[in-house]
Amino acid sequence: MDAKLYFESLISQGYSNENALTHTHRFYPDFTMNTAATVDARSWISQNFQRIAGESYPDDEGAVFTIVDIRENNQVFEVVAHSEPSIGYDPVRYDFIIVNGIPALESAYTPEPDGSWSPFFSTGITATPPPSVHTPVVHQTHPPQQQQPQQQMGQYPPQQQQMGYVAAQQPAMQSQPMQTYGQGQPAQPYGQQGMIMQQQVGSRSKIVTFLLGFFLGVFGVHNFYLGKTGLGITQLLLTILTFGIGTLITWPWSLIESILALASSNFRDGDGMPLSD
Repeated sequence: MDAKLYFESLISQGYSNENALTHTHRFYPDFTMNTAATVDARSWISQNFQRIAGESYPDDEGAVFTIVDIRENNQVFEVVAHSEPSIGYDPVRYDFIIVNGIPALESAYTPEPDGSWSPFFSTGITATPPPSVHTPVVHQTHPPQQQQPQQQMGQYPPQQQQMGYVAAQQPAMQSQPMQTYGQGQPAQPYGQQGMIMQQQVGSRSKIVTFLLGFFLGVFGVHNFYLGKTGLGITQLLLTILTFGIGTLITWPWSLIESILALASSNFRDGDGMPLSD
């Protein structure tokens, strides 16, 4: 499955363009879409501006931002907006750039008396992302090891954290290991392989369990050994309180458990661990 088909499959499942791009970049970090193929920039900015501007001023939660002008300057969309209550400057110009087909806030400017704009803050997002850096995979032969998760680039930068009105610079791109499992994630494209987990075994022995069950099973000794105290007490009381008549039940019961402990690979001790050979 190529990147475009994977992207379109997410859209057909109800993902928004922005979320579909984010998930697609996990497997296809070089995938890009032009503006016309994803969203209409002016419409997207108008619909999402209140949220984006509000996130830029955490100290002014509840402020209402009103767009008064949107103009396109080459690859930059200049948005002039008022705020109520005022954030300290009014109006403020916000510059959006297109990153992977989605408008992203790049920087903000405040007005000067002469009509020019002075830099206010920058988010650290740039139009041209830095080149990808691939982490080499070290191949080992002794002993066999699990497959290393692939590194990939193209994740969006973390949400900016700000103090006052000055935004901290954030790296434009980050590399993170590929997420192999997880609920709520879209289906992985063909060719992705899960990691093979080595099975662990407990400290209790199959042979010891068999011998205790065969010779002393009517008293539940093998279950006490396995850590299954409840079963052990049940077999012990059934044998003693019936003056031995209960062995008609506890003997075949313990014999079956002994055979399963010796022969079955799925037999577990009281801690849920397989028995050792």
